[in-house]
Amino acid sequence: MSDATAILSNTYWIVAMPFLAGALIILLSTFHSRVWMKTVSMILAIGAVAYTFIHSLLIFDVLRANSHLVPYQVNYDWFLAHGFKLSVGLLVDQLASVMLIVVCTISLLVQIYTHGYMREDPGYCRFYAYLSLFTGSMLGLTVSTNLFEMYMFWELVGVCSYLLIGFWWYKASAAEACLKAFVVNRIGDFGFLVGILLFLATTWGFWQGHSLLAFTDSSGFDITGAIRWAYTHGALTTAGLTTIALLIFMGPMAKSAQMPLHVWLPDAMEGPTPISALIHAATMVAAGVYLVARAYPLWLTPTGSTDSTGLAVVAWVGGITAFMAATIALTQFDIKRVLAWSTVSQLGYMFVGLGTGAYTAGMFHLFNHAFFKAMLFLCSGAVIHGLHGEQDIRQMGGLTKSMPKTRWCFLIGTLSISGFPIFSGFFSKDQILESANQFTVGPLHQWLGPLLTLTAGLTAFYMFRLYFMTFSGKYRGSAHPHESPLVMTIPLLVLAVPSMISGYLGMNPQSYLHPGIAFSNVFAQFLHFGAAEHIEEPLNIFVMSSSLVMFLSGWFLAYMVYCKGSLLNNWIPKHLPGLYQLSFHKWYWDDLYMSLVQKVVLPAYNRIWFLIDMLVVDNLVNLAALTTMGSGQLMRYSENGRAQYYVAVIFASVASLSLLIYFLRT
Repeated sequence: MSDATAILSNTYWIVAMPFLAGALIILLSTFHSRVWMKTVSMILAIGAVAYTFIHSLLIFDVLRANSHLVPYQVNYDWFLAHGFKLSVGLLVDQLASVMLIVVCTISLLVQIYTHGYMREDPGYCRFYAYLSLFTGSMLGLTVSTNLFEMYMFWELVGVCSYLLIGFWWYKASAAEACLKAFVVNRIGDFGFLVGILLFLATTWGFWQGHSLLAFTDSSGFDITGAIRWAYTHGALTTAGLTTIALLIFMGPMAKSAQMPLHVWLPDAMEGPTPISALIHAATMVAAGVYLVARAYPLWLTPTGSTDSTGLAVVAWVGGITAFMAATIALTQFDIKRVLAWSTVSQLGYMFVGLGTGAYTAGMFHLFNHAFFKAMLFLCSGAVIHGLHGEQDIRQMGGLTKSMPKTRWCFLIGTLSISGFPIFSGFFSKDQILESANQFTVGPLHQWLGPLLTLTAGLTAFYMFRLYFMTFSGKYRGSAHPHESPLVMTIPLLVLAVPSMISGYLGMNPQSYLHPGIAFSNVFAQFLHFGAAEHIEEPLNIFVMSSSLVMFLSGWFLAYMVYCKGSLLNNWIPKHLPGLYQLSFHKWYWDDLYMSLVQKVVLPAYNRIWFLIDMLVVDNLVNLAALTTMGSGQLMRYSENGRAQYYVAVIFASVASLSLLIYFLRT
């Protein structure tokens, strides 16, 4: 067995190690409550994820050096019944490798950071156990070979998210937030499951004992082959495939917080900050984007074209969500919630990339965003830690001197997410903007590009608003700010490196030397959809210039308002109160849902309960009781103790049965 084969064939340890660590922490902390259990828990959790990180890098190196390799896949039969074959296994290819690096890198740094942030928390061991179980679930989702297996790990990720968001369960806000996340994600997961079942019913005759709903297969028995077979045999129409794709897309809409199933993510900031960095910046919320990329043929036309209604819906949901979340972030004052709305907006960008056919650009933005957004969340945690729990940016300011390391890392993340030309976010965001401006599907396609360009300007404004209000000017609070310990600042400094340079994987210097010619980049050569290598679009000077203008405009407005004291910040609430309140109240989505629940759902439930339970169930129960009582009253008259009466009843019964049999036989 070669080294490359050994590395790929042992991928199951990447999933197993975090699960084993989580189980051991739970078992040991159950029987031992001593202080040293904290150290043991930390070593087990960090050791397991360190192994996954090293193994993921080895997998990447193998696939990079052997680009001719077919995807490594192994399946184990889980359920067999007359052609019904459910399998679980491992799938390792370029897409899985990119996601493995993202999940393992962020998980490792977050778990190191956790040791400093949660050291004094009484639930320290339990927190590390939850972290390990979540990491294992996310890695299992990443290497799943089919939709059913992915759905199982998808649900495990949701359960772990519920536990982590509600980690401080004794706080009413945390308990409500985890419940809200659970309910909203169940709505999306229901559509996901219905879509899977409809697709299976439509393509049932294709699988012929092969592993059901496989993502890829060397013999063609995969999702792509199933769609073509069903379309050829008339079992699947274009409208039918679109319906299935949109039902499955409900899962990514909820998990990746896309409108209208986005309302849970900002409230999930009630969990500890390391969770915000791990789940709500780089891993769990990226699962929806990963699902669309992994099962991409479902959103194409039956013939494999990107000119499909399914992809158009993905693009527009992403575009509208990106704009909406950016407008909401303009007026929020909780440092973590501003970053949460920023995450919602950036996830919208990724869906626009996938929806407009820029498969590589969408995944590239996921890759870049994971590093700088995780760093921003960890920076916010360092600020909160240094201010003894303060999260309101109106009580901050002037932290540059007391928290210099955190300040520089936060500035790097702000520049990157805002699209500053030499940082990573610029390269992937511009590729998506180029694709959105070339989008031609649907009657309003020409507005998608300008909408995203405007969103880029809003992003620069609200991120520099956050930066200036936190680190510039004079300190407005009452605490004593201080820099975090090394165990918390080292992960920030490490994440700052890819936040600056990872974008260069997606650019080719020749594109800038020859603007009218298309060139492939390093990321596109490694990761692309289909057999043909993706070729980067020719450099679009207009799009790049527009993006740069939006960045400068957003930065300048934020600087004038929050550093120079421009009255614009007071003018808008006074003269445009409607728009300000729309932003401040998050477009009233929560109010709308509560109104629907209180005025429609609950009254309808009470009415249905009355009709079914009171009128149907109760009356059936009462009828059964009356029937039993009535029959008993009738039977008492037959038990009179007279033998001749009994003989007459028996004779009449035999005679009736004889006549019945006679007529039936006739």
